[in-house]
Amino acid sequence: FGKTRTGAEDTADFARRNPNAWIPIVTPTFAMGRDICVEGESGLLAVLHEDEIAQWNRSEGQLVLTNGSRWKVFSAERPDRLRGYQSHRAWCEELGSWPYLQDTWDMLMFGPRLGKHPQAIVTTTPKPYRLLKELIQRETTHVTRGSTFENEDNLSPVAVEEMRIRYEGTHLGRQELYGEIIED
Repeated sequence: FGKTRTGAEDTADFARRNPNAWIPIVTPTFAMGRDICVEGESGLLAVLHEDEIAQWNRSEGQLVLTNGSRWKVFSAERPDRLRGYQSHRAWCEELGSWPYLQDTWDMLMFGPRLGKHPQAIVTTTPKPYRLLKELIQRETTHVTRGSTFENEDNLSPVAVEEMRIRYEGTHLGRQELYGEIIED
């Protein structure tokens, strides 16, 4: 569906419009944040213009724009590392795969307290976890859903056909291809 690209575009747009913004990117692992959310073909370096980027520190997972806005990658494997970081916005990538889901979410939520309207964007394959179901039910949450097949133009036709053959109509296919929360 283009979840990662959505997170990258959303936070890049916010960072451009809000100089000196702080945005944590929280992913299941540090490597995922670095390799997919920042360096990946749908990541931040792909959506930002070269002249907007002041510095990308790969080992620290910190990306800084020329206007002072910055992202920092955090792993959901170490929730306490989020302690003390204030932010204007947060990007939660694949929240449904965070190893310490509730602990990481709780530590993260103490951070977005800067600016007029701090928010988080969650880009995830939905899984039937209590936290995710609670977030979806909140009046302050805007839910966007989509299918892998809505992104077909950006995917290998061979891969798309294989997914249809193998997973169409299955529980796993409903979750992974159509973004449904499967309760049973």
